Amino acid sequence: MTAAITIHFRDAALTARCVDSLLADGWEPVLVWDNSADEGRSLRDLRARYRDGGPVRFVQAPGNLGFGKGMNAAMADLADGGHAGPMLLINNDAVALPGLREALLAEASRVQPPALVAPRVMQDGKEQGWRHYQPWFGLVTRRPMPGSFPFLSGCALLVLRTDCAAPLFDEDFFMYGEDVELSWRMRRQGGSLALLDRAWVVHAGAASSGQASQRYERFMARSHSLLSRKLAGSAWAGRAMSATKLPFLLLRALLRSVRYGSLAPLRALADFSIRSSIRPTDHVARR
Repeated sequence: MTAAITIHFRDAALTARCVDSLLADGWEPVLVWDNSADEGRSLRDLRARYRDGGPVRFVQAPGNLGFGKGMNAAMADLADGGHAGPMLLINNDAVALPGLREALLAEASRVQPPALVAPRVMQDGKEQGWRHYQPWFGLVTRRPMPGSFPFLSGCALLVLRTDCAAPLFDEDFFMYGEDVELSWRMRRQGGSLALLDRAWVVHAGAASSGQASQRYERFMARSHSLLSRKLAGSAWAGRAMSATKLPFLLLRALLRSVRYGSLAPLRALADFSIRSSIRPTDHVARR
């Protein structure tokens, strides 16, 4: 069996489109992990749509655990239930195109675990493949630049591991940046990353947080700060990396404020810079 996991957050119609596309493509079981923290209200609509005992399972989290922690818990839940094969992790604002499962499994047969296999993603009419992160400047680019490294988007990832229950994501990340850290750590620990040669997923993008919202911008600022500490290798290097990154984050916030006609990006960066009290942690990387 090839299982799929998606994290539900309040929008039942959005999650249903994702689940329907997975079922049509042959994924089973499909685990819907509910991070809504709304006492199960939006999950009731999904439970009514899919029959009990069928290929779709639901787990209601005690609160909003965030993306990484929610996915870790969902993978452990599947493993505890006896699933030991590949697991597809997919955003609930993404739709799988027919043939995704076959293409991912064909590529997976050519790599050894641990490995991550991702499809190219269609978003805003553009195909996204490899992305590159420059940790000293906090820049995400389509093409490599000096000092950058490639990473796979967390929008859709097929995970190949011998221990499916072990934590995969660093839970210090609540939302955004966890895919960058995971790709960096996977290669550092001898794993491999593979990307398909065409788009098999259509992604709405930022459906849970909203582009240029205070929530979205706050999460982005926090993720860049965490990445400085995770990727630097030492406390002093982390501080230096944060310092060199700040002018670029300020420029990004300014450009986004102009683009969206909102001061939310600038306010979020200023607020985070004042209130930030993140301590260097790398407990997942040390496991």
